[in-house]
Amino acid sequence: MKKSIINEFDIISSVRKNLLKEIESPKTDKKDGELEEKPRCVPENIIPLDEIVGTADEYEDYATGVNKRKLGVNSMVDTLGILNNIRLFKDIKDGGSHLAYKLMHHLNKFRNKNYFDEASNECKKAMDKITELYKENEHGTELVKDIERVLNLQTKDDEYTPSPRAKEYLKRCIELAKGK
Repeated sequence: MKKSIINEFDIISSVRKNLLKEIESPKTDKKDGELEEKPRCVPENIIPLDEIVGTADEYEDYATGVNKRKLGVNSMVDTLGILNNIRLFKDIKDGGSHLAYKLMHHLNKFRNKNYFDEASNECKKAMDKITELYKENEHGTELVKDIERVLNLQTKDDEYTPSPRAKEYLKRCIELAKGK
C-alpha cells in the first residue's frame, strides 16, 4: 500500500488556484446542464440605469407637430408609436427610415453592455432590462412584437407606410433585441 502525504501548503495553494479560476470566469448552471457566463461589471461595459430608462419629460421636436422623448426606453416607445401610426404624420416624408435608423442605433448602443442591479446586487445584461422596462411602459407591450407589428404594416399607394429601408432597419432592431 502506497502512502500519500499532502502538506498544508499544497492544500492551500490548490484551493487558492480554484478560487482564482472561479473569480476570473464566473459561470452559472442552466437548467439543461450547460454553463452560461455571468455578465461582468467592469467600467468599460457598464451603462447606468438612468441612461437605459431615459427621461420622461425631455422632448425633442422630430417633425412639425411630432414630439418624442429623447433617450432610453421612453424614446423607443415613442419611436415605435410614431412608426406604427406613420400614416397620421404627413410631415414625415422618408417613410420613417430616419426614425428606424435612430432606433437601431439606439439599441446597438446597449448591445453587449451590462448594468448593475442594486436590488439584487448583481451585474445583468442591459438588453434584458430594456425589454423588461419596455413591457412595463404603459404604451409598450413587448419590444419585438411592437417592431414586428410595424413591419407587418401593408404598403398602399394612397397611405404613408414605413418605407422598405425603414423595414430593413427594423429587422436589424429585432436581431439586436433578441441578442443576435
